[in-house]
Amino acid sequence: MIVTTRIPLFALRIAVLEARVAWDDPIALGPASGDAQVIGECTPAAWAQGVRPGLRVGEAMARCPGLDLVVPHPDAVRMATDRVSARLEDMGAAVQPMDGGMWSFMADGLLRLHDGLDPLMRRARAALPVGCDGRVGAAPAPFASCEAARRGVVVHEHEVAGFLAPLPASRLPLAPRARRLLSSLGLRTIGQVAALPHASVLDVLGRDGEQAWLMARGEDEPRLRPRVPPDPLGEHVEFPDSVGALPALEAAMRMLITRACDRVIARGRSARAVVLRARLEDGGSWTSSVALREATADAGRIGLACIPRLSGIGAPVARLAIEVDAGGPADAGQMTLVARPDDERRRRAAAALDQVRAAEGDATVMRLVEIEPWSRLPERRWALGPYEA
Repeated sequence: MIVTTRIPLFALRIAVLEARVAWDDPIALGPASGDAQVIGECTPAAWAQGVRPGLRVGEAMARCPGLDLVVPHPDAVRMATDRVSARLEDMGAAVQPMDGGMWSFMADGLLRLHDGLDPLMRRARAALPVGCDGRVGAAPAPFASCEAARRGVVVHEHEVAGFLAPLPASRLPLAPRARRLLSSLGLRTIGQVAALPHASVLDVLGRDGEQAWLMARGEDEPRLRPRVPPDPLGEHVEFPDSVGALPALEAAMRMLITRACDRVIARGRSARAVVLRARLEDGGSWTSSVALREATADAGRIGLACIPRLSGIGAPVARLAIEVDAGGPADAGQMTLVARPDDERRRRAAAALDQVRAAEGDATVMRLVEIEPWSRLPERRWALGPYEA
């Protein structure tokens, strides 16, 4: 059996907590900076007044003049996802986090530890935050388990087909084109999709449609991809005034990467993945995950993978942070046979800078960063940024 826990409207709940507004009010998830002006998830009070996800902001406000739009917080969502994953892992589960506020794990091996499936599900329910309307379900297949979590039920193997049959076909993970095609063919329920011949599914929907067809029949492979619990290590910088210039953000990120790599090396480890986070001036947040092809503690290689991601930030930044998963082996990466002449000089310069900053403060050694080269005002054209060796 596969056990799945689910928190409905997970991203919206996190944004409401960050905005500190009442859940009972008509609230919807507003668009992020640079995204299309459509709303996301909405509370039951907003739903009762005709607000639906995907409406344009103007139409949603016309339907509900008192609608409150909250800023998305992908950074806070990721942190909350990690916290719930860690709580479930404390039970001994190998957890696979999924989008939409769901976590799945195999019950095999845990049933004897927790005296059966019902106590295990109660323990999983207790691991969810209080007051979030969390639900737990179980079924033999991954897709059926996710649908069981929506209703908080247990679906046994002989019940899977009958449980899935009346559900809407829009629940299947299909591309928009495939969804429109099913709708044009009059296929409204999962049961109708499951009744299609295999050859017809391959011919019309392709391999992705075949996987959805197997899910509709409850025959998708009962195999999860649990996460490897991270060994996080973080660095951050707070800006006195919000920074919107990309060169200044890049300079700050290089400094954070250097500091994080120094701490990773001090642990005798290497980095497997990096998460970049930014708290925006308007109260929202931005986050980007970077999976490294090879575990490394080289600040230059990590910088090449991470620095280009900063161009996706669409608003001035008040706080910039980096979180490194320092779970890689100590000997990761290809070592050079002969040291380059400049390596020792850079190492000594970095050590000297660390000593000066430790004695006099971080603002002692700075460098000029060009922000607005077209400006005639020196204070707008240039700014002081962190200096690295």
